[in-house]
Amino acid sequence: MHWNEKLGKCPIPGWLFSVVTVLWCESLLHFWTASSFHILRYLTVICFGLGFGGILGLIFSFFGGKKWGKWVSAGVMALVTVLYIVEYFVTDAYVSFMGLGTLLGGAKGVATDFADVVLALIVRDFWRILVFALPVFAYTLLAAPVMVSWKRRGLVAGITAAAYALAFTLVFGVGTDAARLTTDYNLDSAIHCFGLNVGLALDVGRGGGSEEAPGEFVVLETAPPVTEEAEQTQPEQTQPVVYEPNVMDFDFAQLAENESNSRISSIHKYVNTVTPTLKNEYTGLFKGKNLIIIAAESFSGDIIDPELTPTLYRLATQGIQFTDFYQPMWGGSTSSGEFSILSGLVSASGTNSIKEGRQQDLFLSIGKQLQKEGYYSQAFHNHLYTFYDRDKTHTYYGYDSFMGMHNGMEEGVREVWPESDKEMMDFTVPLYIDQQPFSIYYMTVSGHARYTTDGNAMSRKNIDAVQSLPYSDKVKAYYACQLELEYAMQSLVSQLEEAGISDDTVIVLTADHYPYALEKSATWDNRQDYVSELYGYKPANNAERDHNALILWSGCLEGKNIVVDTPTYSLDILPTLSNLFGVEYDSRLLVGRDVFSDAEPLVLWYDFTWKTEKGLYNPESGKFTPAEGVSVEEGYVDRIKALVQNKIHYSREVQQTDYFNYLAKAMQ
Repeated sequence: MHWNEKLGKCPIPGWLFSVVTVLWCESLLHFWTASSFHILRYLTVICFGLGFGGILGLIFSFFGGKKWGKWVSAGVMALVTVLYIVEYFVTDAYVSFMGLGTLLGGAKGVATDFADVVLALIVRDFWRILVFALPVFAYTLLAAPVMVSWKRRGLVAGITAAAYALAFTLVFGVGTDAARLTTDYNLDSAIHCFGLNVGLALDVGRGGGSEEAPGEFVVLETAPPVTEEAEQTQPEQTQPVVYEPNVMDFDFAQLAENESNSRISSIHKYVNTVTPTLKNEYTGLFKGKNLIIIAAESFSGDIIDPELTPTLYRLATQGIQFTDFYQPMWGGSTSSGEFSILSGLVSASGTNSIKEGRQQDLFLSIGKQLQKEGYYSQAFHNHLYTFYDRDKTHTYYGYDSFMGMHNGMEEGVREVWPESDKEMMDFTVPLYIDQQPFSIYYMTVSGHARYTTDGNAMSRKNIDAVQSLPYSDKVKAYYACQLELEYAMQSLVSQLEEAGISDDTVIVLTADHYPYALEKSATWDNRQDYVSELYGYKPANNAERDHNALILWSGCLEGKNIVVDTPTYSLDILPTLSNLFGVEYDSRLLVGRDVFSDAEPLVLWYDFTWKTEKGLYNPESGKFTPAEGVSVEEGYVDRIKALVQNKIHYSREVQQTDYFNYLAKAMQ
């Protein structure tokens, strides 16, 4: 009697096991992470999953009849299942999926620094892990190896090919999803529309590519030559003032003609079509002043209140006031938000984008521009100095040194979780306040989840100050830890004023991302949507979710009542500061705009959502919603869609080709 018969095991071919496992995992991931259900999208996911499972099954079929072959098949599919499990928990925690490079790059930091959160996550949702792993358990315990004939392999191959054919037919039948495979690709949308196996394959495929790969820019109107002068009239002036464009000495047409690498040449040609923004009445307003940039962990402008946060309220209302500002969720967490602020580019690699920035000379970062003008510069973070490799990255963005916990910050900041923003300001400002002019960067941490008095030392410290607020304990804990940022800003402004340099110092503050840990999430102990409670409404789209505050203040601005009421976002910070500080920069090379220029306001998200003064475009539905009372001319939506596609593709190309190295060489 065969040993399998003695054990009562069923002969189950490895190819069938692989197909069932992939379809099972894709279905669970789809239903547990999708915000809405579309039958055609789900069928597309199933078809692509059937194809992927079929490919694995064909491989397994060649050793499926061996006893050891069963265990190889089970081991491989266990690893595949683990990937689905990890991606589920990643999107549960960070509201977005992560590519393989991002997962591997951030795994060490998450495992060491958030071990308690990871453990709590596993314990709390262990049942989901078991459900994901059911096919692997069943196959391991119940299945016996079975030989597969060539005839059966041919059948599997035919089914696999048919599954892919049907999948692509469904993709192009859905409508807007077809672009997710090419021009409008982003990882989140690709996984929701096509499944994890396709999304990750596209992510890996777009991670580099041949140097000779042609560009995918949409042809728009060619910009006028930058040598032509343009006229603008300043308010209350009778004579027109001629403003020059904010450009550097690049002849992109000539660079494209002389470039042998067709991919780089394509970027040159695109940049040559971009209309530069002009200098304006605000150009050089901050020339020679000190600069302090603060990326505030999980900050939301909704906490700003004249009584609860008087310093933040003062800075937000007495500086340049931004009434329609956004910090998009850039497909990662904190470091992708930092990258957007520092580089002025759309993050192409999630949390790895800021690390990959070390590979090229990002000479347009405001840190590098001011460093070139002789500014004293330093970057600070009040958590571990090695987290996200900040000790290796931030010096590449224009800061002479970087200090965090365990390389100096511990001398003035207590080691608790999370550490105090106020203690960081108390300790670090004296280190540079006499080194004028200075260029300083802070990444805060007090506002980090978890939002409980047990899990957040700053919430515990400040909870009494927010007990009277009409919110749940979770939102009160969020307010309490954000109060530490308020106290930090009190400390900073007080020290600047005592030194008599508040009029000569510019403070820029915005969030790294919205407080996603308040959303419904097993990871952060949430069982209801606390973001909606904080906002006072349930966000219906990216714009409503990612609205935020931008503080741009200097003592010299108080009483000036400068208001920017057009849509703005984090990518506008760098060109705006470059213009205000009067440094030489090329506006054609930055995705955002100087908000004081005459450039068309545009806010874009990495999933190709966009907003202008005329309305909001949702790529999920393919619908453009005009702003109230606004007329939209024919062809407007298609033009802006093409513009957004070009800007996102440009950002990817810059990061994947190290494009700025070519420009740095051209400047020599």
